[in-house]
Amino acid sequence: MKRFISLLVSIPLILVIAAFTFKNAQLVTVDLFTVQLDLPLTVILLIAMLIGVILGYAINLVTLFSQKRTIRRLQRKKETLQGLSSVLHKPGK
Repeated sequence: MKRFISLLVSIPLILVIAAFTFKNAQLVTVDLFTVQLDLPLTVILLIAMLIGVILGYAINLVTLFSQKRTIRRLQRKKETLQGLSSVLHKPGK
């Protein structure tokens, strides 16, 4: 069943990508200061999307590591406070 659903999703996706490539096949000149490249518009768009995905992933990783650091710091504070609480709530001698 999974294979059928995968096929059902992938075939229209492949058709959309093929149509996108066909409609954007014209050459575009890209000027990189010292080098000029003639590339299909599809390639330029896919490279731009790939760069966006990579940047988004990198920003997400930075945020994730920051949150993990905050969680570790808060867990240490919690353990310290629990230790103090157990000392303070001990029955007096």
